[in-house]
Amino acid sequence: MAVLKSRAYAVAVIGDIVNSREYDRTALHRTLKAALATLTEHGIEPLHPTVGDEIQGIFATHGEALRATHLLRLYLRESGYDIRFGIGAGEIRIVDRDSDIQDGPAWWSAREALNHTEQLATTPGWAGIRTGLGPGSPNTKESDGSQVSVGTAPSQKDDTPPAPALCHLIDAHISTLNPSTCGTLRSLLEGEPNTETAARLGISPSANTQRITRHNLRPLKEAIRATWT
Repeated sequence: MAVLKSRAYAVAVIGDIVNSREYDRTALHRTLKAALATLTEHGIEPLHPTVGDEIQGIFATHGEALRATHLLRLYLRESGYDIRFGIGAGEIRIVDRDSDIQDGPAWWSAREALNHTEQLATTPGWAGIRTGLGPGSPNTKESDGSQVSVGTAPSQKDDTPPAPALCHLIDAHISTLNPSTCGTLRSLLEGEPNTETAARLGISPSANTQRITRHNLRPLKEAIRATWT
């Protein structure tokens, strides 16, 4: 159960596997569980499977949410899958404490952003877009007591999301990378030594270094990290 607060503000994340019906469901679920287990940014409520091919999680800030979504996407891309995300900020209300049923503006915004991202990716020239940022709706009212809220208190008015254009540019760049190169980028972001990355990916350290240079992964790493702060 997530931490319960009044006057709450949180960042909700909904993820959806891209083209999930094309894959073996058992293998996909096994890979998704393994990917989720690697995340160290757990937030208020860790990303976890819900219904069908969706996952959900709750974070204190956009930066925490984006750190988790970027690293999860890279892990899945490395394994041959892809995922899109909708991210929304605001209040999250606990409708049923026993069943942990939640509602509220943050979830509505995240769902709207996810749907928009899926639609945007069908537009020519936007096929690689995977991150949607919904409009924020910070809560400024106390809970009425009948529905407690989850998140931080008071509202995080200084939690400004990054520009959607930056998130889309990062998405588009990642979408051009092959699975193994996504593994190299993930290791760069996590600070894994070059020799360990090369051994894990089955290539030489010099080949991994050349890959980093050839695909401009260092400036991409810095752009991604800029969205986490």
